[in-house]
Amino acid sequence: MQKLTIRMMLMAVGAAGVASAAVPAPAPEPDPGIGLSLTAGSLGVGGDLTVGLTENLNIRAGLSYFTWTQEGVGGGNDKKDLKLDLLNVPITLDWHPITGNGFRISAGVMFNNDRGEVSAKNGQTVSINDVDYQVSGLSGKIDFNRFGPYLGIGYGNAADTSAHWHFSSDLGVAYIGTPSVTLDATALDPAQQAALNSDVAAQIGKYQDDVKWAKFYPVLSIGVSYTF
Repeated sequence: MQKLTIRMMLMAVGAAGVASAAVPAPAPEPDPGIGLSLTAGSLGVGGDLTVGLTENLNIRAGLSYFTWTQEGVGGGNDKKDLKLDLLNVPITLDWHPITGNGFRISAGVMFNNDRGEVSAKNGQTVSINDVDYQVSGLSGKIDFNRFGPYLGIGYGNAADTSAHWHFSSDLGVAYIGTPSVTLDATALDPAQQAALNSDVAAQIGKYQDDVKWAKFYPVLSIGVSYTF
């Protein structure tokens, strides 16, 4: 009887071993990678570095730049020289709520050194508050807050090691506050300087109204990424 009991115990242990061997072990989760992206959009042309923290969470830092200069802008006698410089550094956390899907929700901060400039040369005619003046010089600037929060959505995961190449896109908004406007002009005819000063003050108010929308700066970009 004792031998029969021992045999039954050995058979039960063996059966349990066979059953456990038949169940495959779960596949290990892939390690997140590192990706580089080339981007173009409303912030300019640039690139991103993405580092995977977990399978669903990445940290991303970017750099974008754009510059544009045009002389003699305006209609009729109103001629001004314009310049726009955009330099932005976004840093975000990207959360992919659906494992294996490129959709992401991004939140972070946007550092910028954006600036717009207007100028006029000696002897140019410009329109200030709808009044034409000949000036010996004119200069103005639009400055933005240096940083603000960012929130957006997008597609693409540059840290996904299941493939090397990925498409990326972003749609979001950065709150950078209302830009500040400055303008200074000197009349070629000193007798007109007092009237010009008054019109410059009125024109600053108009420019300030024109740029109010920019406190919520739209971010739209597309790109291509390579995962290492």
